[in-house]
Amino acid sequence: MIPDPEQRCEHRTGWIAFAAPVGVGLLAFVLAGVGFTGCDADPEPVPRPAARAGIDVDDTIPALPAQEADPSTFEEVSISEPWSFGGYEGELVTTPTHLLHLTLPEGRLRQAMPVFTGTALLHYRTMLSPEADSEPLDAPTERMSTFVFGTRPEWAAWTKWRLRRGANLYLGIERGGYTIDAESVIWDIGRYDTLCMLAHEGWHQYTQSVFRHPLPAFLEEGLAAYAEGHRFRRSDAAPVFMPWRNLERYGQLRSSRYRNRLIDLDDLIARPPQYFVAGSERGLLTYYAQLWVLVHYLVEGREGRYRDGLVKLVGDAVDGHITSSIYDADRRAGILGRTLGPNTGRDIIATYFDEDYAGFKAGYEAFIDRVVASGNGTRIWQGRSPIE
Repeated sequence: MIPDPEQRCEHRTGWIAFAAPVGVGLLAFVLAGVGFTGCDADPEPVPRPAARAGIDVDDTIPALPAQEADPSTFEEVSISEPWSFGGYEGELVTTPTHLLHLTLPEGRLRQAMPVFTGTALLHYRTMLSPEADSEPLDAPTERMSTFVFGTRPEWAAWTKWRLRRGANLYLGIERGGYTIDAESVIWDIGRYDTLCMLAHEGWHQYTQSVFRHPLPAFLEEGLAAYAEGHRFRRSDAAPVFMPWRNLERYGQLRSSRYRNRLIDLDDLIARPPQYFVAGSERGLLTYYAQLWVLVHYLVEGREGRYRDGLVKLVGDAVDGHITSSIYDADRRAGILGRTLGPNTGRDIIATYFDEDYAGFKAGYEAFIDRVVASGNGTRIWQGRSPIE
C-alpha cells in the first residue's frame, strides 16, 4: 500500500509530453485529449515585465552557476514583484536561476517553485554523472523563463498572446503545457503532477537553452521522462530527484508488457512522437514509458556498458558534435556520404552504444522483463533500482 497518495507521480487522466521541430528549437507540450475552455479576457499587447531577462552584473540577485547555488535557499533570496496581463494578476519571482511568472495562490505549490526549479536545473546538469568529481554540464547563460498559471483559462489567455496564429495547436491541450523557445508554460493540475510536469518540461527548457545540437527525439523525450522522478515531502528543504521513482511510467510499462502492447524498438527510435499520437493516448503513454526505461537501460543495463556512451552523446549535443561524431565513426568503418535521416536512431546507437543492434535490442527487451518482474513496485516507490 502506498502511504502517501500525494507523493505518487500518477496522472489520473494522463499527461503526455512530446517534441517536434519548430523554428530553431524544439517544441514540447503535453497532450491529453482535445477540447478548449475559453477565457474571457485577452492579454494586453505587451505583458509586463519582460518575459525573458539575461544575466546582468547589476542584478540585485546575482545569477549563480548551479554547482555554486544552494536551491534550498532560493525561496529566501528570491525577489517577488507584481506581474499582470489581460486583467490577470500574478507575480514575477526572480531566483538565481529562473524567472518564474506565477498566478498561483499561496500554498505548498507556490512555495515549492523556487527551490524545485533550482534543484531540477542542478539535477539536469548532473543526473548522468552524479559522482562528486564529475564535471557538470554547462549552465544556461541567462535565467530560464517559466510560466505556471493557477488556472487553465489564464494559461490559454497567455498562450493566445504568446503564440498568436500558432496558438490553436496548443489550445486543444486539456491537461498540461508546452515548452517553446526555452520558455515552459504550464498550469496547476495538482501539486505532485504539476511538479512532475515541471521537471519534464524543464529538461526541454534546459536543452533548448544550452545544447548546440538537438538530441534525437527518442533520447530528448526519454531523458525528460528520466528527470521526472522525485520525492518532495513536507519535511524536505528541497526535492530529492530519484529517476526510478516514477510510478506513472512504471505502471504504464508494466501494463503494456503484460498485455503484449509494447512498441518495437525499431519504431521507438525511428518515429517521432506525433506518430504515436495518431494511434491512441495509451499508445503515446507507452511510448513515454518505454523511453523512460530505455534511458535506465543505457545507464544501468548490461552492467553499465552503455553509460559512458550516453554521457558522451549528451556532451556532444552540448558542444554541437553529434554529426561529426557519426561522421568520424563512419569514416573509421569505411562508410561514406551518410546523412542524418530516418535511420538516425540506428546511427546513434551504432556510434555511441553498440554496433551490434540485434544484441542491443535483445538486451533492452530483457531489461524490461527484469524491471516489471513481480515485486518490483515497492522498489520503484522507494526510488531504488529494480535490477540491483
